[in-house]
Amino acid sequence: MEDAGFLSRHPSLKVFGYRDYRLLLLGTTLVHMVMPFHFLTQVFWIQEHYPGRGVLYVSLIAASRGLAGLIFSLAGGALADRFERRRVLLACESASLVIQGMVALLMITMPFGDATIFAVVTCTFFASGVMSIDAPARSAAIPSIVGRENIAAAISLNTLAQQMTLPLTLPLVGVLNGLFSPGPLYAWSLLIWAAILPAIAALRFRSHGGADRRAGMLANIGQGLRYTWRNTTILAIIAMVALIQVVGMPGVANPLGPVWMTQILGLSKAQFGFMAMTWGLGAMLASATIARFRPLAQHGSTIWFAALLFSVSVLVFGYSRSVPLTAVANFTLGAAFSLLLVTSTTIIQGIVVDDMRGRVMALFPLVMGFAQLNTAPVGAIGQAIGLPALVPALGWLTLALCLALILLRPSLRRVRPGYAAVHIQTKSAADAAG
Repeated sequence: MEDAGFLSRHPSLKVFGYRDYRLLLLGTTLVHMVMPFHFLTQVFWIQEHYPGRGVLYVSLIAASRGLAGLIFSLAGGALADRFERRRVLLACESASLVIQGMVALLMITMPFGDATIFAVVTCTFFASGVMSIDAPARSAAIPSIVGRENIAAAISLNTLAQQMTLPLTLPLVGVLNGLFSPGPLYAWSLLIWAAILPAIAALRFRSHGGADRRAGMLANIGQGLRYTWRNTTILAIIAMVALIQVVGMPGVANPLGPVWMTQILGLSKAQFGFMAMTWGLGAMLASATIARFRPLAQHGSTIWFAALLFSVSVLVFGYSRSVPLTAVANFTLGAAFSLLLVTSTTIIQGIVVDDMRGRVMALFPLVMGFAQLNTAPVGAIGQAIGLPALVPALGWLTLALCLALILLRPSLRRVRPGYAAVHIQTKSAADAAG
């Protein structure tokens, strides 16, 4: 570690003393700034060129992202364990720039007329696929840079940086799309890679997974899935994250959350923007708290607390017709989800053996991809029975499933700092060998 002076004396900021962590954090923050920027600019482009089919085509864009997550995430985890992770990151960001450039060109030139939307959807699918490969390599690199003892602070600060981009990006997208046409604006946004690529290229760490490159990709993926299945702690954590994202999220986040706020609560677009910020503020507070009090992110009981808080917040959100109460519920939703994600990632990073880290971390974007695809049937149900009935029902279902999982997997509550890093990791290594 480099001599960080003031930073080295403050545990929550100690990771900033690592040069490669600062570069990785910069690249991660910039990537998470441009992702919502691109998605929302595509939405404005669709509204401009396909005003009568906007809902359908926006759904196609979202579905393409989810499908890419399902298809590419597991392969991305295997690649992160087969090759030098720094090189995987550089290859992914280079490919992402090329594909996003193709999207911008399509949006500007409309070479296929009205059918251009299908070319944009296809390119978006591959761009999301590249990011699904990038994500596990990025996550798997963190312990190699900061060490296992600093994982909680590093992941918390990563999440905090990502959450801080939302309150900045969302208003900026609206302002810039009001001033410029979506296609050229999308193209200009690619300049951000002038900072992303040098940051990744300047990394010096070495982190190479131990996957058997003599075996095929499918064999490597199968090994990762068996490893996860045998480790009851990792399996329980992934199951809880999947439950929250697949069942709990659709009614309160995209795509139904904004519809609820504008149609049920009657908020204007400007009011919705301020309401949406409360989620980000809650997430920022939770991430900052975890960064300051690192042991919280190493306790399995924190996962149960976050999941139950999220479930109750969904219920408050679904029954509330009060704007201030909904704002409080949205704030706690953001805080609970951030707490769940940071704690889950920290514990798994601390217990998984390095040879399997990329493949296990790939399960997070896999779950996200499935959750994105799940929004279509959930939206159809909401259309049929109405959002006032659907959202509370999702809250009760989430709460019931969380309680059931807590009862079925009580062992996770015993996870403590040190226990996660030694006892479970030793057991996991034995499982992998078996």
